[in-house]
Amino acid sequence: MHSLAPPSRRALDLATDTDGLHVAASPALLLPDIPFAGIVEQSLAGIYVVLDERFVYANDTFAAMFGYERDEFIGRRMVDCVTPDSVQEVMQNYLRRVRGEVDSIRYYTKGVCKDGLVVHLELHASRVEYQGRPALAGVALDITDRVRAHEELRASREQLRVLAQHINSAREKERARLSREVHDVLGGMLTSAKFDISRIARRTERPGMEEVDSIARDLVDLMQETIDTARSISNEMRPVALDLFGLGEALRQLLLRFGARHGLSVHLAIPRRRLTMAPAVATQVFRIVQEALTNVARHARASKVELEAGADVQAFWLRLRDDGCGIYASPSKPFESIGLLSMAERAHEIGATLEVHAAPAGGTELALRLAWPRGHHTWSV
Repeated sequence: MHSLAPPSRRALDLATDTDGLHVAASPALLLPDIPFAGIVEQSLAGIYVVLDERFVYANDTFAAMFGYERDEFIGRRMVDCVTPDSVQEVMQNYLRRVRGEVDSIRYYTKGVCKDGLVVHLELHASRVEYQGRPALAGVALDITDRVRAHEELRASREQLRVLAQHINSAREKERARLSREVHDVLGGMLTSAKFDISRIARRTERPGMEEVDSIARDLVDLMQETIDTARSISNEMRPVALDLFGLGEALRQLLLRFGARHGLSVHLAIPRRRLTMAPAVATQVFRIVQEALTNVARHARASKVELEAGADVQAFWLRLRDDGCGIYASPSKPFESIGLLSMAERAHEIGATLEVHAAPAGGTELALRLAWPRGHHTWSV
């Protein structure tokens, strides 16, 4: 570091031409020559000086932030220029600096304009000596537009979150309705059709009808496969085990079916006892795991999946790990992150924390933790 010690007169810049000769250039402005007053007066930032808790100087920009002309603003008390809920912080910061506890402080506060409107300010002021007494000299920026934009963005995000919750809720209701329709209506119709085809097959068990008999029996088998497919579709839309046996058994069946379908080794560590959990919460946890398994099938190229779940008196927790290529193995594309966003929103909706990261031994790990409401009992027999 080099300190600047301005000389007592103007210095001349010397320039060197292409022949190495020195020629006189225009005079260089030294520190005492710079027109600081003009710079302060024309600054786009508010400049102010506070002495004895009053503004003894303010440039036009700072006064205009409060809706005043400079002459009518100077002399006003600090506490009269901020909102009541900001007074304590403003005074504490002022006293800390004039007492010499700190040299400067940067913080945000809310000012009150002449017409009563609130303006948001970013202040950065330092302790100085003015007329032989401790004072503050500071710079202020009007960040009202920035704060309003931030609030609008926050409100917009909250609206999107509410919309996402509504969509999830409506989707679960529609899934449950379609699941019942597929299981009860379509399943009933297919079962009736299978019964009628079976009757036909019994009547073709005689000489001369071998070909018809073969076709009829093939239709019976095909109809059974269709019934099984309809049952599987119904179960995917709304797992029967989730309603009949609870979250633990539903997750167990989900993992076993997933492993069989994709040829993966599955390891489960889920207590056999039924977990007592609100149906809506259990559904969201189930959907988070379901979405995570979809990502494993699409992107992980894994050979093994492990699921652990448990609970104590404080919280329910769940960990899902795979031994695939890992979440950061390749640059993610926007559409590939939709599943992660969906899982995060589902977790937020039920008040759970969700982390998805690269596993220490390779692959990807999902960790979910849900704190119980007070008085909740974790397990039932």
